[in-house]
Amino acid sequence: VAVTGVQTCALPICCGFRPLYATNEFAPVASPQVAEALNSVVIGPIADRNGVRLRQALRERMQPAGLTNNPRYALSVQLVSHVQELGVRRDATASHANLIFTARFSLTEGGRRIYGDTVQSIVSYNILDDQYATVTAVGNAGERAIKQVGDEIKMRLAIFFEHRQHELAANG
Repeated sequence: VAVTGVQTCALPICCGFRPLYATNEFAPVASPQVAEALNSVVIGPIADRNGVRLRQALRERMQPAGLTNNPRYALSVQLVSHVQELGVRRDATASHANLIFTARFSLTEGGRRIYGDTVQSIVSYNILDDQYATVTAVGNAGERAIKQVGDEIKMRLAIFFEHRQHELAANG
């Protein structure tokens, strides 16, 4: 029996699978409660330039239409980055490096911590003889790491809100 692409795509939905926060026209949108919860999170300032970039990435992902008028939650994030040099050349200089971003975050409601976690992104780049090329590679690695950390934080918060919604529904 042949199964077409349309039938294959419909199978996960029939089995109860539902994307957590998909927004395209072919998948159901996340539950309105999860989208509303993500939209009602005030994202506190994050130190350093990379922190500002991460905060902006989180705002774009969690609140594409802007923060709700009645924010309910507060998110605090501490971002730490460091470089791990790898691939030593004959002249004892590194030829490859990993940029490691680690973000610890906590979500509070009414001043009480309700969720927290740590996410990490490791992004590699080459250290080249041309300084400009290396600076560009480092900048690109930083952008990729910020995107990964932001996506992971949003996903973990969405999962938390989804579980919380189910617990509240089960408890009455």
